Amino acid sequence: MNRWIKKTAAVSLLAALAAGCGTGSSTAGETKTDNKSKPTLTFWMKKQLFEDQNKLIQERAKQFGTEHNVNVNIELIAYEDFYPKWSAAITSKTVPDVSFFGYQEIGQFYGKDVLEDVSELVKTIEGKNGELQASMKKAITFQGKQYAIPFWTESQVLYYRKDLLKNAGFDAPPKTWDEFRKMAKALTDPGKGIYGAGMGYGKGNSDAEFLTRGIIWSYGGSVDTKDGKTVIVNSPETIEATKLIRDIFMTDKSTPPSALGWDDSGNNKAYLSGQAAMVFNVGSLLSTIKKDNPELYEKTGIAPYPAGPKGTFIPGISNNLGIFKDSGNKELAKQFVEYMLATDWYKTWIEKGAPLTGPVYTKLTSEPIWQDERNKAFVDSVKGFYFLGYPGEYNPKAGEVFNLRIVNDTFQKLLLETSYTPETAIKDLQTKVEDIYKK
Repeated sequence: MNRWIKKTAAVSLLAALAAGCGTGSSTAGETKTDNKSKPTLTFWMKKQLFEDQNKLIQERAKQFGTEHNVNVNIELIAYEDFYPKWSAAITSKTVPDVSFFGYQEIGQFYGKDVLEDVSELVKTIEGKNGELQASMKKAITFQGKQYAIPFWTESQVLYYRKDLLKNAGFDAPPKTWDEFRKMAKALTDPGKGIYGAGMGYGKGNSDAEFLTRGIIWSYGGSVDTKDGKTVIVNSPETIEATKLIRDIFMTDKSTPPSALGWDDSGNNKAYLSGQAAMVFNVGSLLSTIKKDNPELYEKTGIAPYPAGPKGTFIPGISNNLGIFKDSGNKELAKQFVEYMLATDWYKTWIEKGAPLTGPVYTKLTSEPIWQDERNKAFVDSVKGFYFLGYPGEYNPKAGEVFNLRIVNDTFQKLLLETSYTPETAIKDLQTKVEDIYKK
């Protein structure tokens, strides 16, 4: 899973934002005044894993154009290609009218004052379609106002081999991180090439960044601030969680030998090949297993994140639709977003991507497809979502801490160097996070 930008892309974007983002009169979605021409609405959408969803999006956009007598120009864009396009569009003031954004980008763009306040649109959509899940709205709310509309969610869950757990004497998946450690150790059999914990810390690994936060939060620790200013990384709670991770790798040796070099595909490959008995990933892995390996699918169980002493904390993934201030068609853009969120169509679109794409409406989580034993954990996890910056609110600096992978790098060093203690590692991490917040 790769949900986050690379450092170079972040620098490019921030440079573009600094160059100026004032309102311009020429935009990609400018409404033409020539009576012979229809207005044109430009929509940038993240290309989905499932082609059925991409086709449905295109058909829906075309239908909106027909019903509203406008041209809709839709571009399906790979996530890693968005930043160069956003950067160029902001600089040249040729922004799309509607665009996909992860919540981390909403925070960054809100901080640069380039996004439209869509609070009233959120109220309208909820009034017509029902409640949007609270955690989804929280991720895009700043000073009581919403700057995007939640469109879909993704959840990391625990994948586990039901057969291997049963053979090792376990009747259920781990409910706590202590149980996870115990089971991972019991499931590990290097002679057979099987390891209990498919966790990795390769350079740039975003899965590791998410998972590390989930564990640390559940112990009462943080890798950010309590208030957006005061960094609270160096705490007994963070150190305790760090010791758990170190022990899984170095004391128990429950992870594959290559895990410290894994990129985001590492845990997927380890589970698919039978090397790892338990991994953490989003719904794309389950879809791959169901399609390509029916036998493994039947052996696969899905469960929420285990709990720590302070409970279960799941790193949230929020995908949204937003409107730039420089859009030349703001009212039309709002109508378009409302059209895309109408539940009669939206329900079908979401379910075509299940369990990777989860619904943002509370009422849709009770639909039969989400009550399937393998899908339920994905929607149940959303209620427990926490976001970058915790226990403080999400802020652009928290996104920078994530994007620079300093948490990942710190833990990789801890697990490679036996003389590097958890206490020293977390002290160093505190200093690095402070440096980012001071800039």
